[in-house]
Amino acid sequence: MEKNNIVRIIGTYLSGRFSPETEEKVQKWIIKDRDTEEKEKASLEYWDQLEAKTDPDTKLALDRVNQKIGYKKIVPRPFYQKRMSIAAALIPLLIIAGSYLYYTSTKDKWVEISVAYGDKKHFLLPDSSEIWLNAGTAIKYPEKFSKAQRLVYLDGEAYFSVRKDAAKPFIVETSQLSVKVLGTQFNVKAYADDELVTTTLTSGKVEVTPPVQGSQILKPNEQLTYDKKTSAVNITEVSPTDADGWITGKLIFTDAPFTEILQTLERRYNVTINHTMNVPASKRYTVRFLKNENLEEVLPVLSEMIGFSYQIQRDKVELIKKQ
Repeated sequence: MEKNNIVRIIGTYLSGRFSPETEEKVQKWIIKDRDTEEKEKASLEYWDQLEAKTDPDTKLALDRVNQKIGYKKIVPRPFYQKRMSIAAALIPLLIIAGSYLYYTSTKDKWVEISVAYGDKKHFLLPDSSEIWLNAGTAIKYPEKFSKAQRLVYLDGEAYFSVRKDAAKPFIVETSQLSVKVLGTQFNVKAYADDELVTTTLTSGKVEVTPPVQGSQILKPNEQLTYDKKTSAVNITEVSPTDADGWITGKLIFTDAPFTEILQTLERRYNVTINHTMNVPASKRYTVRFLKNENLEEVLPVLSEMIGFSYQIQRDKVELIKKQ
């Protein structure tokens, strides 16, 4: 790497102008063996360009680095101020590298998987449990489950077929509720922008803990629904094919509000839907579509049911309320 680029990278890093993601990449670059001599020279050159009296922005940059790594600043005598400022910069830089090495070697390794709109994914977890992710879903789990539990974090919709292990409960954490199982098949729908969070059990037994009303035990073909706005918790019986219908390409809405229908269509077909309609949240819709029906086949049915006309332009859909 050219020296000018190294100077620029180090200067930008110490002045705090990188995003957190870029900062981590720079930290990885600092600890690599490549360009070691150039890094040292670039660091000295960068700090040699400073005035004897450190300007406020540089002081803030040093304070920021020191605070991040817990480095206690030494106040130098005036004669040595400039050279000590170089040391004060280089020492934290080295400590950052050492701290980063220790942190990355001791922290748990996590796997993060996300699914784009219009797509789905199917894979195995570290314990050989199966998982299907719906469009617009993100999941995070450790490369190796702990001895006490199997923990995953979910934002979106996923269907789980969990391998039995009585000694290690399987736990799904979402922003609104927690689902705990030992071995079973179930679906969790917990998108951050949806009004409702649902857990549907197809076999076995699960313990669902919403923010209110305490833990609830579900039996097969039961669905727990948590309303984010009202904090209401409801448990209803559902068809056994409803929970995993989306895996095989079916589109099923059961007592769904208008906003949920639109959000599901956006994720399913990778489109943006615009409208100015005012549909009451209390209005709910139930409808089933055949396997793998496209948007042009789905919209006519919904337009008659809800009462709107529509225009499709590539990846954008405009809904207009019928007069």
